[in-house]
Amino acid sequence: MEPFEGSHIRLHDARHSHASLMLAQGVHPKIVSERWGHSSVSMTLDVYSHILPGLQEAAARAFDDGLVNQKETESHPTDVESIGSS
Repeated sequence: MEPFEGSHIRLHDARHSHASLMLAQGVHPKIVSERWGHSSVSMTLDVYSHILPGLQEAAARAFDDGLVNQKETESHPTDVESIGSS
């Protein structure tokens, strides 16, 4: 592909940068996949997985936060029925 006029950036590079930025900003990979016309979200993830290195850590943190919030909810009931049955 030819560079943009007056630029050293190829269209392919701009496209890759756009998809990379969307993923880095938290846009769901399925949306990126659809925008770029990829045949499947797995293709998008194969090409751009290097953009999401913290995905496992973020998933583990979210799961941990959910457990902590669940424990707090169970130990501090807020609805009237739960308080009355304690």
